[in-house]
Amino acid sequence: MLPKRPASTLDPKKIRPAAFVIEEDLLKHNLERLEYVKTQTDCKILLAMKAWSTWELFKFAKKYLSGCEVSSLNEARLGFEEFGHEVHMYSPAYKASEFDEILKNCNHIIFNSFRQWWQFRPKVEEFSQKYRKKIECGLRINPEVNMGADEGDMYNPCAPDSRLGIRFGEFEKTLAENPKALEGLSGIHFHIFFEKEEQDLEKALPQIEEKFGKYFPQLSWVNFGGGQKITDDNYDVEALIKLINNFKTKYGVQVHLEPGAAVVWQSGTLVASVLDIVEREGVQYKIPILDISFEAHLTDFVLSPDLPMRIRGAGGPGEHPYQYQFGGCTCLAGDKRSQTFSFPQELKIGDRIVIEDGIQYSLVKVTMFNGVQHPDIVLWKLGTSGNYSPRIIRRFEYQDYKNRMG
Repeated sequence: MLPKRPASTLDPKKIRPAAFVIEEDLLKHNLERLEYVKTQTDCKILLAMKAWSTWELFKFAKKYLSGCEVSSLNEARLGFEEFGHEVHMYSPAYKASEFDEILKNCNHIIFNSFRQWWQFRPKVEEFSQKYRKKIECGLRINPEVNMGADEGDMYNPCAPDSRLGIRFGEFEKTLAENPKALEGLSGIHFHIFFEKEEQDLEKALPQIEEKFGKYFPQLSWVNFGGGQKITDDNYDVEALIKLINNFKTKYGVQVHLEPGAAVVWQSGTLVASVLDIVEREGVQYKIPILDISFEAHLTDFVLSPDLPMRIRGAGGPGEHPYQYQFGGCTCLAGDKRSQTFSFPQELKIGDRIVIEDGIQYSLVKVTMFNGVQHPDIVLWKLGTSGNYSPRIIRRFEYQDYKNRMG
């Protein structure tokens, strides 16, 4: 049986807020679990950099993973320079002016349409011949699998109006018109999940195979995308291993996975502090104002208010005597969390507030809206003395803000 996630050792009193804090022990736990899947299946596991790109820690992460998955030229360059191994790229559309640089930095390139593949295929072949570097290319499909997301949900890549991937009818029509349309391609990519379990993949895969399975034996690899909570304690890792091995035996292909959130799942926090506490007559809760911004630092919780946020030591409404809703430090009226938390003791100015699972996606989406201070990036690790302590990876200054403005 795989080991459960170790308990957090973080002492927030030793952290200067505001700070994103990555716990090395918890990150290592996630990486070891992903490596286990990789070794048991001979699949490729790629870090999706859109979810986490703290490149100073790539030298640690690349001991366990096969490479990285990127979606822009900047990500591709960072992946090539700092992660190494393989760099796989997918974008909804590529710019012709950037494509030569993309070729220099990538091993695999996935196209969103046949049109883009045909547009850039000559450049791929010319580059491969000139530099003797094999570039494997693939197509993203849209299998139109409904995984229970709302049609307008920003996390649903299979919504009726989604721009992502080639639908089966479009795929079949193209091959009917041009039976050689798949020549030169090595793989197929799909991405249909957001924080799902193995059972969801088990349910979706037959639907994908029913439509596209006849094409898989012509290929070298099939990329299952990300969105699986592989490193969660409750995720059925052994069932995933069995599913991958059965799939690769059935079709003679290698499977690629590109977890993003799963790499840093529950491995870090955003540590803030209380600056002031506002009380309003007729309002059943107090409003602590924090030295972080929900708008600038925790964007997903503003875009998707139903996403659950957990705060260390807090319960739900009425669970403890003292009720709070937290506000951010910008002047935007909506810079707040409309979720009531309760605490066993009354909060005071200066108290640390530890927002759980604060690394995935949040850190890469940070802005400096309103000129707010970018939180430090900190690694919490065990030192040679046997004690845990923080190491500052990056502290942001005024010049970082100024340089972004012009």
